[in-house]
Amino acid sequence: MPATRAAFLALDPDLSGLRAGSAYELRGDEGRHAAKVARIGTGEEILLTDEAGRQAPAVVVAAAKESLALELLEDPAEGVVRLPRLALVQALATGGRDEQAVESGTELGVDRITPWIARRSVSVWKGDKLAKGRAKWTQTVRTAVKQCRRASIPVVDAPAATAGLIEDVRERVAGGAIVLVLHEQESSPLLALAEDLRGAAASGCPEIAVIVGPEGGIAADELAALREAGARAVLLGPEVLRSSTAGPAALAVLSALVGRWG
Repeated sequence: MPATRAAFLALDPDLSGLRAGSAYELRGDEGRHAAKVARIGTGEEILLTDEAGRQAPAVVVAAAKESLALELLEDPAEGVVRLPRLALVQALATGGRDEQAVESGTELGVDRITPWIARRSVSVWKGDKLAKGRAKWTQTVRTAVKQCRRASIPVVDAPAATAGLIEDVRERVAGGAIVLVLHEQESSPLLALAEDLRGAAASGCPEIAVIVGPEGGIAADELAALREAGARAVLLGPEVLRSSTAGPAALAVLSALVGRWG
């Protein structure tokens, strides 16, 4: 069995316009990690992925201290846009549970992630933390992309407080998206929507979004506002899951229902 190629991100520049035999220099943070940490050497093969979802295997023709000189072994495969997109609105949580959700969600196929500063979020981003928190989630996404070797990099939106999220949900629903709020006191199960979700692609639905609240739950007025904006509250299952696991569990169910998992 051939060895699995180590994966790295081709961010600057990307793989557009390249062909088999093209030269590419892996530099910056990715090149530094490949050369100094992973110790990838001459003759080894790696897998490159760019932000558009293009992928190509490449061989190392020369290794420097903080970069690799590569030659593409194949034409880059074009990224595939999967519809409906799967989106996760993840409330900020303590103990790294929100980052765990981001990591697992990326591995399970999420396409878009929105950090939510909910009313009951204990962890709150303000000032400089807004940019730093988003950057940290973006790095978590990129690390998970390389680990699972997926052919796309999820987008991390700017953080949203509840008022901004309500307007965002309203716009998504108006654009044809299905927005689901996971709530432990809801009586209608997620699987009650299985027929609608299975037919989402055929009906032209562009996105299915899942909203996960913080450890203290979604406040009653927030839930009411989300419903008024067009979101549907659903019960994921009989157990009450942590903020770190609820979103990924829902994404796994959705991946199966929309046909991503065969």
